[in-house]
Amino acid sequence: MAEVDEIEDGHERVIDPREAGAQIVEDHGLDMELMDLDALKVLRRLTRHGFQSYLVGGCVRDLLVGRVPKDFDVATSATPRQIRRLFRNSRIIGRRFRLAHVHFGSNIIEVSTFRRSAVETADGDDPLIRRDNLFGCADEDARRRDFTINALFFDIHNREVIDFVGGMKDLREGVIRTIGEPVTRLREDPVRMLRAAKFAGRLGFTLSPDLMEAIRETREDLSKASPPRLYEEIRNLLQRGSARGAFSVLHETRVLEVFLPEIWEIIEGNETCRKIFWSVLRSLDQHVIEGRFVSPPVQLAALFFPLFGDGLDFEGGASSGSRSAPMDIGIVADRVMDPLAARLQMPRRDLYAIKQALVGLRRLLATKRGRRRPTPNQIVRKDYFPNALRLFALYARAVGRHQGEVLSWVERYESVTGFDFD
Repeated sequence: MAEVDEIEDGHERVIDPREAGAQIVEDHGLDMELMDLDALKVLRRLTRHGFQSYLVGGCVRDLLVGRVPKDFDVATSATPRQIRRLFRNSRIIGRRFRLAHVHFGSNIIEVSTFRRSAVETADGDDPLIRRDNLFGCADEDARRRDFTINALFFDIHNREVIDFVGGMKDLREGVIRTIGEPVTRLREDPVRMLRAAKFAGRLGFTLSPDLMEAIRETREDLSKASPPRLYEEIRNLLQRGSARGAFSVLHETRVLEVFLPEIWEIIEGNETCRKIFWSVLRSLDQHVIEGRFVSPPVQLAALFFPLFGDGLDFEGGASSGSRSAPMDIGIVADRVMDPLAARLQMPRRDLYAIKQALVGLRRLLATKRGRRRPTPNQIVRKDYFPNALRLFALYARAVGRHQGEVLSWVERYESVTGFDFD
């Protein structure tokens, strides 16, 4: 297949948004002071060279709801090679979706070429998108995106929001809605189910009724998505202080049953584990919102908490005074986590860190029950200790107990090591 950007010129795909049917919104309340200066440099240079260029996607959405975007993305009529020629500090990345990264020190501005829908290249019985390098115009690019609230463009020169798909209305009403027929859009890319849950949790929005029904209908298609993408979305769901809301959507639509059947089975069959699951996710969100450091392994260990109820033995022996040996948490971690990690193609370093956090937490609890090998002073010097203590803090907050023990461990760590615990 010929590389499209070798035979197309981005100057030929410049359109008038008004003539293409866009709603132009001038009274949007978007604060220009919150914009990334490097993104503005990229936009201005592209415009000077005759290319149509806008801020696009999540950064526009977040600015419109008063949030500071994590990243600023640019969409343009320029092809990747034309972008590369304009910016010596850029490089082209991607195979399925080729785009350019423009580097300003540690800051990276992602610049993508307007695309059109690739569904016409897919098998009629299998609409899953596998290539997405068909260049198009701004209106086509907006209509090929997943949700209306993610398809808004911002023109920095005219200070206007350009809306081809009704995204401003949905943003104001707090609705997550697909662009086009939802079953078709989900089958094109099943990971959109997880993204819908993520945005609903993060923004406090609701899914449109037809999207809810479509997710229930197509949830089995999630098995067609690549495991690395699924694992990446798990991490995204946990990172921004909205995990409980996102997983509530996944539970309500039964996506969780397909996505993480191990968790579905345990929280549906065990009332105690169900309460722990939702309480720990709420605790995780509170920690993140408060700006407390929660490492990715701790976030993932918090998600998998209910799978270890018996092995962690949180309450049983501690309250009864029993000195019987607890289940070996290392064996439990291997039995529970290894098949799950293999299915998701989880990196080995992540799997190891999650297991270490859980094993370390069990040792903190075992020390509380009077077991002294290793000793408390030895434990605080272990590599696993910081993550184990953060995990203990999440659990303590979730159940409303053990806060005193968490504080004692913090004090011991600072006394023994001479370092502050973050």
